[in-house]
Amino acid sequence: MNYDSRFIRRLMPYCLVLLCCAFGLCNPVAAKEFVVVIDAGHGGHDPGAIGKISKEKNINLKVALKVGGLIKLNCKDVKVVYTRTRDVFIPLDRRAQIANDAKADLFISIHTNALAKNRTAQGASTWTLGLAKSDENLEVAKRENAVILYESDYETRYAGFNPNSAESYIIFEFMQDKYMSQSVHLASLVQKQFKNRCKRVDRGVHQAGFLVLKASAMPSILVELGFISTPAEERYLNTESGTSTLAEGIYQAFLTYKKEQEARHNGNGTESVPSQPK
Repeated sequence: MNYDSRFIRRLMPYCLVLLCCAFGLCNPVAAKEFVVVIDAGHGGHDPGAIGKISKEKNINLKVALKVGGLIKLNCKDVKVVYTRTRDVFIPLDRRAQIANDAKADLFISIHTNALAKNRTAQGASTWTLGLAKSDENLEVAKRENAVILYESDYETRYAGFNPNSAESYIIFEFMQDKYMSQSVHLASLVQKQFKNRCKRVDRGVHQAGFLVLKASAMPSILVELGFISTPAEERYLNTESGTSTLAEGIYQAFLTYKKEQEARHNGNGTESVPSQPK
């Protein structure tokens, strides 16, 4: 073997490494993991709305865990992060921080609705961040934001925001949410599932000033599963079949949204135009 052949043989391993890198075979860039944060509203010393036989915090947690379980089982490329997996209190700003720290692609907050003074109503609704366009929408936001009253330093942490004062909600009139279109689209998909798959009364997509959505830096929705203040709906929300059906609906909406986003990024799909929130 002459000198030239020995030199070439020594160079061959290095040449192979360079070729692999050139064609992306050596240490390829992995696709970004899709992250969804599932937030079970209320918890711990904050029961949420209280019905005749149950508390909102427990319904929310059961459905949240079921949604996450379905995603984990069927979507191996998705990371599920919960804001809570047991009966503990998590401040509103901490819930959004969990999502932001996880660099989440989606934030889904799960709640149960209620009406005061023995009024009854039926149906599921999904909400996005925005200015409440009716007194009814404002009341929903007030009830959900009242969670901060369980926090001893809420006036400092939320810059003087008073969840029971209509004047505090003026801040949402001037907010520009760059994720609004995606949030409304996901909300529309959830409502379609609630109506068609879950056979629930469709109360539509709405906007209101939710603090938990305000601080999240990704497409975000807040789901109201039904009315714990309506006896028939409360009974449904406390059955295994009821919580499983609602969880399946949210999961299917998530799946559709994720597939559409992947198709758009691959250049072979478009996102349908969502209905306007009320």
